[in-house]
Amino acid sequence: MEVRNLIFDFGNVLFDLDLPRIPRGFQRLLGDQYPAAQEKLARDRVFELYETGGLTSEEFIDALRYSASPALSAEAVTEVWNSIFLDMPRERLDMLINLRQNYKVFLLSNINEMHEHWIADYMLRKHGVTDFESTFFDGVYYSHLIRLRKPDREIYEYVLADAELKPEQTLFFDDLEVNVKAASELGIRGILHPLGTEIISHVEQVTTLGT
Repeated sequence: MEVRNLIFDFGNVLFDLDLPRIPRGFQRLLGDQYPAAQEKLARDRVFELYETGGLTSEEFIDALRYSASPALSAEAVTEVWNSIFLDMPRERLDMLINLRQNYKVFLLSNINEMHEHWIADYMLRKHGVTDFESTFFDGVYYSHLIRLRKPDREIYEYVLADAELKPEQTLFFDDLEVNVKAASELGIRGILHPLGTEIISHVEQVTTLGT
């Protein structure tokens, strides 16, 4: 069946990230306290809650600050948390614009409020774009706003229903196999985007082939 819809993950698909910077940064800040703090934050599901809108940014920052004694500064926590971002070349923005001439294009990302704000600021500073989401996408689905996250089945069902998409007409690009597999179980044509490869070439290949 003809492909009509393209859904993109954000991190390490459209925007290059260095995810290990976060644990490295907190190891540096926490020192010997890092293992215990990491265990407590995982037990309290702090990162998952923040990613699905269950914690405000202030509550999240405080949870990280007070995972150590003495408490970390809010500025230090914020700096480490936002350190993962590398770059999104202009060519990828141009790709999205071009794709929208022939497809409906969507963004589906496990993301939190601070990172959403950082990206908006980056788009203005780097590319002079003030309306990133509406300029480059027909719809944007952020986990912290819809309170659902990948790879849970419900987030894909939500996107399909909200955007009125037929799964068999939809391609989904993600860098994690578990997310691709979950989408594929609903009939979406999930495509794994290998880390370190260029999404422009990948998209050109699969849309040319019609797969």
